[in-house]
Amino acid sequence: MIRAAIFDFDGTLTPLTLDFSLLRAKVEETAREYVDESVLASQAHQYILEMIHAVADTLAEDGPRFRHRAFQELRLLEVEAARGKSLYPYAKDTLTRLRSKGVKVGIITRTCIEVIDTVFPDLAGHVDTVVTRDDTRYVKPNPEHVRLALEALQVAPGETVLVGDHPTDIEAGRAFGTLTAGVLTGRTSRTQFMNAGADHIFDDIRGVVELLEGEG
Repeated sequence: MIRAAIFDFDGTLTPLTLDFSLLRAKVEETAREYVDESVLASQAHQYILEMIHAVADTLAEDGPRFRHRAFQELRLLEVEAARGKSLYPYAKDTLTRLRSKGVKVGIITRTCIEVIDTVFPDLAGHVDTVVTRDDTRYVKPNPEHVRLALEALQVAPGETVLVGDHPTDIEAGRAFGTLTAGVLTGRTSRTQFMNAGADHIFDDIRGVVELLEGEG
C-alpha cells in the first residue's frame, strides 16, 4: 500500500527552465580562480553540485570560500530562471487529491529553497516536507536525500513512490528501496526510464493518483 509520494520539483511539478550549460559555465568560471584546468577536467562527468563539493575538497582554507561563492552564483541564476514560472496546471490538484486519500506528500530537489518559495509560495498547504540541497550535501541520486524525506514523513520505503523526470530520481528511489515512477514531461524518454529500472512510467504526475485508485 502506498502511504507517501515524494516528488522531484523542476521538470516534475513545474516546467524545467534551467540552462544547465550556463550554470556549469558560471561555476567553472569561479572555480578557475582557485584551481587549474586539470582539476576541472577531472570533474567533467560530475553533476554541478558534486563538482562544487569535489573542487572545494581539493582546497585547503579556500575550500569554504569557493563553496560559498559557487553556491551563491548558482542560487542567483536559479532564482532568476524561476521568476514568472508556475507549477504545471494540474500539479496542486494532484497533490490535494493525494493528501485527501491519506497519502503524505514530499519534495526532494537539488535546487535551493528560494526557488521553491518563488514558484510555489503556498507550498505548506499542499506538501508535508521538502528536502533541498540546503539540507544535505548528499542529494539525489544519493539515497541520503530520500532517507531524510522519509524520516520526516515517517513512512517506510516500501510504502513510498518516488516520482521524477530524470533517471537520477529513479536511481535514488531504487537505492533506498522505494517504488519509482518516471514522468514523461520533457527530458527523459520512456526507454531511458525503462533502462533505469522505473516501476511505473506516466505522462505526468496525475498517473500517481491513477496508481492509487488502481490499488484501491
